[in-house]
Amino acid sequence: MTERARERRERLEPEPPPAPRRPADERPERPRRPAGVELAAAIMIVSGAVSTLVSIQAAMTLAAEGALDEPLVVVSIAIGVATVVLGLLVRAGRAWLVALNVAAVAGFLELISGSPAGLLFGALDIVVVALLMRDRPWFTGADEQDDEPGEPGRG
Repeated sequence: MTERARERRERLEPEPPPAPRRPADERPERPRRPAGVELAAAIMIVSGAVSTLVSIQAAMTLAAEGALDEPLVVVSIAIGVATVVLGLLVRAGRAWLVALNVAAVAGFLELISGSPAGLLFGALDIVVVALLMRDRPWFTGADEQDDEPGEPGRG
């Protein structure tokens, strides 16, 4: 084929449309929340709420007996509230690593308590750890750094 014939053919053929590009400041859309993340968040929220209510009830009982230890009550209630907040953050796709570590430590401490309630809540915390580890890729979705060559991604 001659150069002139190739140029003529290129003029007659339509150019392919340009590939759609995302604006640089727009993050890619995250896939739907996995059921495991929903379950882990629900377990954390409910167990944190139950823990908070049990701590308040225990504080009221101890206060009626005159054996209230205020710092212990404050810490116990704060841990329950923090668990609820972490559950909400996990559901929103944030703070999964903090929640994973908190659930692992809490699960260990509750399992070694030996009480039936401790064993139940410890087992639930271990389920949360397993679910968060299984669904880790959902939390570490695409990042702007992943698009740049030579940059290691977070995944």
